[in-house]
Amino acid sequence: MEATATSLKPEVVFDDTVLAKIASNTAQEVEGVLSLQGNLIDDISNRFTDKDRPQTGVSVDTDDDDQTVGIELTAILAYGKNGQEILARVADKVAKAVKSMTGYQVTKLKLVVKDMLTTEEWRQQNDKQEKAPEKKHPEPKDDGPH
Repeated sequence: MEATATSLKPEVVFDDTVLAKIASNTAQEVEGVLSLQGNLIDDISNRFTDKDRPQTGVSVDTDDDDQTVGIELTAILAYGKNGQEILARVADKVAKAVKSMTGYQVTKLKLVVKDMLTTEEWRQQNDKQEKAPEKKHPEPKDDGPH
C-alpha cells in the first residue's frame, strides 16, 4: 500500500554535532568571543586530527521529540568586555540561527568563561599555536580598557 499525502509524516532529526557546529560558528561571530575551548579530551583529540573540530567547546542536550536543545559553550572572552552583555548577544544569535536552520528551539544556553585575554595575551597565545599548523585563530576586534 502506498503512502498518501495525508498519511505521510516526514521527519528530520539533527545530529548533536550539527547543532553544536551551528552554535559554535554563530557564537564565534559575536564580538568579545575570542574562541571556544574544549575540555582536555577535545584538546588531545584535536592534536591528532588534521583540522579543527567546529563543535569544540560546545555541548548540547537535545530532545528530538520536542525539537528543543540546551547548549553549553566554554569560551575565552576579550578582557575588559562585559560577560553578561556577550552572553546576551550570543544567546540571541545562537537561538535565532538554530531555529532558522533546524526548527529546534534553544531552551537553555550557558556560557562558561574559561579565560579573559587582552589583545597582547591573545597574540602571544596564537603565536605559540601558529607553530602547530593545525590551529589558527583570528585576532580579537577590540580588547577594551587596559
